Amino acid sequence: MKRIGIIFPDDLAVNNKTLQQLNDEDTLLIYEPCDTFYQINHHKQKIAFLISALRHWKEELHKKYSNIIHIKISKDHQTDFMSELDKIYEADRFDVIHITQPSDHNTLTQLMFFVSKKNVTLQIHHDTKFIDSIEDFAEWSKDRKSLVQEYYYRWLRKKYDLLMEDGKPLGGKWNFDKENQQSISKLKQAPPKRKQYSQDSITIETMVDVENFFPNSLGSLEQFNWAVTHESARERLRFFLDECLCLFGTFQDAIDQNDSILFHSLLAPYLNSGLLDPMECIVDAISEYKKPGERIPLNSLEGFVRQILGWREFIRGVYWDNMPQYKESNFWSHEKNLTNSWYDGTTGIPPLDDA
Repeated sequence: MKRIGIIFPDDLAVNNKTLQQLNDEDTLLIYEPCDTFYQINHHKQKIAFLISALRHWKEELHKKYSNIIHIKISKDHQTDFMSELDKIYEADRFDVIHITQPSDHNTLTQLMFFVSKKNVTLQIHHDTKFIDSIEDFAEWSKDRKSLVQEYYYRWLRKKYDLLMEDGKPLGGKWNFDKENQQSISKLKQAPPKRKQYSQDSITIETMVDVENFFPNSLGSLEQFNWAVTHESARERLRFFLDECLCLFGTFQDAIDQNDSILFHSLLAPYLNSGLLDPMECIVDAISEYKKPGERIPLNSLEGFVRQILGWREFIRGVYWDNMPQYKESNFWSHEKNLTNSWYDGTTGIPPLDDA
């Protein structure tokens, strides 16, 4: 029985379930989604980050898998993922596809159509970039008249015994959001300086590709400073825990015209690609909180945990619980288009225009 596993740029988790199903005799398809990057105008730094991280991960995968097909981004890309998969199938017919739960409904729909047409088995594995499963969210939400993030967050806190003490929330409250709304005028110290990293040959080559193949995409690569390996992503997590977490909660909602980062973690790309594990981030933050000296206040810890365990898990669950009709829904019945001022920074609203 011939098997193929598929890896996208957001399938980089070390404990990826798809990779665990394969051996050296199986085919591993690594796909850089050029078609997606052409269909939607992504920021150049996002494209470079995803592709460079994927190419770095490929170097690691070569140590275990010898039969790797790597489809790279290219200029004026005229194909798409399903066409490439069909070519591979016609050249060397496989019986089973292993894939991590796709991040978007369209990819899943296309794969299901493909396997039904080719009479191929599709094995979909839990996405280890997330703590809870889609099935568990569906079970939690099925009898509820409305979906409220706070209640799902509390349910997960209990389920995974996080920030709990004798069955009750640590500190006597589930949510310390009221303590996380200080204005920047209350800040008595400068936010930590972020280290600037040099780029290796893989990232430099990727940046050249992005400039050549997506010249009209948004943004610039001049100040590209993202981690593109698991090890370097862990370094960024460590920096956040050491330098930012202590004041993250208190100034979580603050804005500063002179500093767009403040104490924020900048970890979302690493969580969403698999370079960081969400539960490990939470456990590491809790460990930092428990260290002697009470350096990390509970409101900062809880605020950080809520972003990962609460909002991130909740929004993903809502997406899969309501697709595909969710994409076309219009709860407020709004029909007007945003004016150009929202895109060129001339609304007259300083935080929006500065961003």
